[in-house]
Amino acid sequence: MSEPERPERPMLPPLLWALVAAVALERASLALAPEPRALASSAGALALVSGAALAVLALVRARRAAARPGAGAAGRPLLSVALVCAASVAAALASAGELARQAELSSRLGSSPVSAWELRVETDMSEGASGWRGRAEVLGGGRAIGGVWLLADEPEELGATLRCVGRFSPNADDEWGASSRSQGLVGTVRVVRTLSRADAAGPRGAVLRLRRAVLASLDASSSDARALLAGTVCGSTSAMSRRGLGDVFAACGVSHLVAVSGGHLVLVCALAARLLRRAALPPVARALALLALTGAFVVFCGAPASAVRAWAMSVVSEAAGLLGRRSYPLSSASAAGLAMALADPGVTGQLGFVLSVACVCGICALGPYAGYVVGAVMPAPPRPRGALGRALARARSDAEGALSLTLVSQVVTMPLTCAAFAQLSLVAPLANVVLAPLFSALLSLGLAAACLVWAPPAQAVALACCDAVGSCLMVALRALASLPLACVPVSVEEGPALAALVVILAVWLAWWPRVSRRAVLASCGALAACGLAWALRWRLLAPARVCVLDVGQGDAILVTDGAASALVDTGPGDAVAEALARAHVTHLDAVVLTHLHADHAGGLEAVLGAVGVGGVVVPEGAAAPECARDLPVAEVGHGDALRVGRFELRVVSPLEPAGGEGNEGSLVLLLTFDDGDRSLTALLAADAEREETGAAIERGEVGDVDLLKVGHHGSAASVTPEIVAALDPEVSVASAGEGNRYGHPDPACVAALEGVGSTFLCTIEAGDVTVEPGAEGPRVSCRRGPPR
Repeated sequence: MSEPERPERPMLPPLLWALVAAVALERASLALAPEPRALASSAGALALVSGAALAVLALVRARRAAARPGAGAAGRPLLSVALVCAASVAAALASAGELARQAELSSRLGSSPVSAWELRVETDMSEGASGWRGRAEVLGGGRAIGGVWLLADEPEELGATLRCVGRFSPNADDEWGASSRSQGLVGTVRVVRTLSRADAAGPRGAVLRLRRAVLASLDASSSDARALLAGTVCGSTSAMSRRGLGDVFAACGVSHLVAVSGGHLVLVCALAARLLRRAALPPVARALALLALTGAFVVFCGAPASAVRAWAMSVVSEAAGLLGRRSYPLSSASAAGLAMALADPGVTGQLGFVLSVACVCGICALGPYAGYVVGAVMPAPPRPRGALGRALARARSDAEGALSLTLVSQVVTMPLTCAAFAQLSLVAPLANVVLAPLFSALLSLGLAAACLVWAPPAQAVALACCDAVGSCLMVALRALASLPLACVPVSVEEGPALAALVVILAVWLAWWPRVSRRAVLASCGALAACGLAWALRWRLLAPARVCVLDVGQGDAILVTDGAASALVDTGPGDAVAEALARAHVTHLDAVVLTHLHADHAGGLEAVLGAVGVGGVVVPEGAAAPECARDLPVAEVGHGDALRVGRFELRVVSPLEPAGGEGNEGSLVLLLTFDDGDRSLTALLAADAEREETGAAIERGEVGDVDLLKVGHHGSAASVTPEIVAALDPEVSVASAGEGNRYGHPDPACVAALEGVGSTFLCTIEAGDVTVEPGAEGPRVSCRRGPPR
């Protein structure tokens, strides 16, 4: 068989560049939050300058065309520049309007009782440490005037309109506040008491009532298969989160198969088209019926931004077809995304929307080339013979198509997903090829079960089929997730990573090389070898070190030596996953929880989802968190010692079992290392304060140390001059979060430590602090510059 033919280089439409410019400018504007009037003035200045420049360029081009009629006038670059300028101006004005609207709404909510407003729940609520959280629209005069986070003790139904007693907290000047602002949300409303509740009315209410009935019939909490069915068919992932399925899907790189987007709409549209073929409808009526059915499905799933974008793209495509124009998928996707971004700048801060746009545009532009590369690499198939041969040929073709689309999607979204989730799935291409057909079957059967909700006997048959397919899918998913290095932690900055990707894609588009099987396999082999060498180096040959990780207002201390590694505390949330990625950790022999306060144990679930963990160690008398129920759990108390390679960690406090409760009951660990050439002693004080640390010193269990991990985040009660003099640490490190309300580290604590000549560092300024054993004292390095 001849080699596959290389596709033509794609023509990137001007609308694509306009979309990129608008999304980038809106994301930056909402994150940085400049003064709205200044931003609007800048937009006006940009409009004047770009308009004048474009007029001059158009005049010059017209004169050249008149002087050389045979040469023609290539107006496409000028059109692209004009559209980019127009989109940038429109995006800046839209962002200024959004920031002004948020400022006004925040002021109005802060100056009036929450009960004066109506709140309409716009998303399914998910359970977290503080309660149930979801997005809600603030209604004024019967219309939506802005969005907030809604926090309640019990979940509220999607579409419900509430009037409640509560507290409004505006966005803080921190990372969470910037993220909320970028999504169009002005703060958080904490519900204290609900005064009234009304379900959605009209067609939307009917669709949402059907959704509630379907979800109730699925009994999503009863099994993994049913939880997956609820997420795939109804867009409700609450049960999946409670059962811990999100981490498995992320590890395999198939979360997008559950998220309702273009793939779901394609299948729904295909099923609806089959039904409509039997009806004698004119083309316009058939197109409108298809759009209505797919739109109802989007509402049924909760109208996530990615699904709305996919539906808007189908509207553009259908309109182009009815007008007799050819449908260009990349232009349609760009037009739909641009319209959504300009109409609601807050969607550009929603990761699902940005990932969806990136995937669709990447597939439209690079999908044919990826198919060409996969076809060149795969061995030539035999000529199909008979029905079985033709079926195998179709299966092979489908697998090649799924693989090529997965590769494109993973490449174009890699900077976004790696920055957001701090992990990279290496098994994603294989997982998508294996699981995509099962997902399609599950969605088809699930839609049938949803339609049969009013006929329980028939629905039971459909649900039995769903259970069979869903169980097979989960078995395959867990098997893939358990493969060695199925998912590796990574740490990247979104901006530089996106810039690097743009440069690589630009070079690739300009080069547009032909490929051969040998060259591709050699390149993949070289990349695999480099990756394997990197993994082995950090998995088996990690340096002896103690890393105080920057995880915000909490503790997380990594100890590694060769193939041995342990994490002492996990911080308060997901930040620990990215911190472990920065430290190149893919496996932990143990996670030691000094006590069970959220700022020390709240990130355990994130750790378990990011790296392999051999077991959990808790204080004597404490119960391990629920997320660790499948792991070996050990209890330690006073005098017990843990080995991490050549490190020893000995418990010096508390004397009696405290059950992991209270600062005074947290484990205080004395760490020692000595290989004959290098040594290190450290006191990891957790949340212990001067009473506990002073008592350990008086008992003679602790003396002079090289490193002091300051207790209780550097509070004033953590040390006294006498304790500091007895410990005499060369380096002292406090772990605290920027802008924390406790004022940690306390100036008195810092002054006491620096008074004895100790180098004081805090993760707020230094980031991750790494201390390694040395021949003449500890060697210290900081993520943000050298130690002072």
